Amino acid sequence: MNKKYRYKLLLPLICISTVLSAEPSVYGFNNLNSGSSHGLTSAEKIIIKNRKSIAALKRKVAQQNERIDGLTSVIEGLSASIAQLKDGRNLSSSSDSTHPNDHTELLKELGAMIDKINDNYVSKAELKRALEGKYIPSSKKSETKKEDLTKKSTAKLYSEGVRLFMKKRYSEAKKRFTITDTKGYKPAASNYYLGEIAYYTKKYEDAIFYFKKSAGLYDQATYIDTLLLHTAVSLEKSGDKDQARAFYKNIIANYGGKKSAKIAKQKLKKL
Repeated sequence: MNKKYRYKLLLPLICISTVLSAEPSVYGFNNLNSGSSHGLTSAEKIIIKNRKSIAALKRKVAQQNERIDGLTSVIEGLSASIAQLKDGRNLSSSSDSTHPNDHTELLKELGAMIDKINDNYVSKAELKRALEGKYIPSSKKSETKKEDLTKKSTAKLYSEGVRLFMKKRYSEAKKRFTITDTKGYKPAASNYYLGEIAYYTKKYEDAIFYFKKSAGLYDQATYIDTLLLHTAVSLEKSGDKDQARAFYKNIIANYGGKKSAKIAKQKLKKL
């Protein structure tokens, strides 16, 4: 994000915070091996994301293979034990059905154990389908049904969004607030929640964007001090420490009796 765009992005928030200083330069880290996404192009960010996804997938496959091989050994051992017990039972049943070597109950227990293993662990065939994107765990199948949000009123979507946000179900909450914002229902609050969702999921530049939009729509909201505090933290996390410092000072000066001011003081000392 260049300096000119970032300045436009923060302009409404700068109007609110009278002590804001000039926009500092954005630091670039154009090194794909550094692990940082600052200053990278969209293509470079995709490369880093793909590298991480591939590494995670490899670890998962290795863990699954190790787990399956171990379970296969357990099942084979149990099957051998069952075969031996059956042979012993057949030999003894011809002479005395109440012979001490009648292992009917033990056979039942071992059979139930194998059934449980087969029911609760992923087979090699299922793992292959999963890696091909075809396998869906039975516990998740009901979740694949997409809810038609367009049939609900904006008021209901907003109230559902708030409840989902409180439960930290950010993805579902975001869907609802995006619709309410698009339809013009409580746009300031909708953008505030979208900013909070971006903030708590560590998408700090998105958070700055939504907070700026929310403050531009209504800067007298009860949550404005929290909005400013989280904007400051997002700026700090994005590398704009000068702007973050100015926001912290503004919060301390204007919201001295609130928790946000106390947090701002702690943050400011560490900058």
